Amino acid sequence: MTIKNPEEYLAGVWDWGILRGCFGETQVAPTDIDGLVERKGRFLLLEAKKPGVGLKTGQRITFEALLKTGVFTIVIVWGKTDAPEMIEIWTQRTRIGPRESDLNRLRCVVSDWYEWADREEFYYASRGVKNE
Repeated sequence: MTIKNPEEYLAGVWDWGILRGCFGETQVAPTDIDGLVERKGRFLLLEAKKPGVGLKTGQRITFEALLKTGVFTIVIVWGKTDAPEMIEIWTQRTRIGPRESDLNRLRCVVSDWYEWADREEFYYASRGVKNE
């Protein structure tokens, strides 16, 4: 998503603190997701962090639960806006990184994910349909 009008964008950002108390007597609260892409039933979740900032406990719990579905890949990127410095890739089976990155490496990771997710065999197999 390209933000064409930052003021208008920020005016539409909700503060989910309005839901405090809706999740019983817990610390449960909505988490934000910086980017989400779906392709043929597979999902790429992108999470951006400033350098040195880690995931919050709730985010980590949520991301780990999403991985268990078998249809999510999570890419965590650290850096200043639009300038990746570190990247970590989580899948159901493995975690890669964190390791140094730059914009080209991030673009390669995302492109590789898309080529993998775009394969028709997963799309049809996940729906119990044979692609003949």
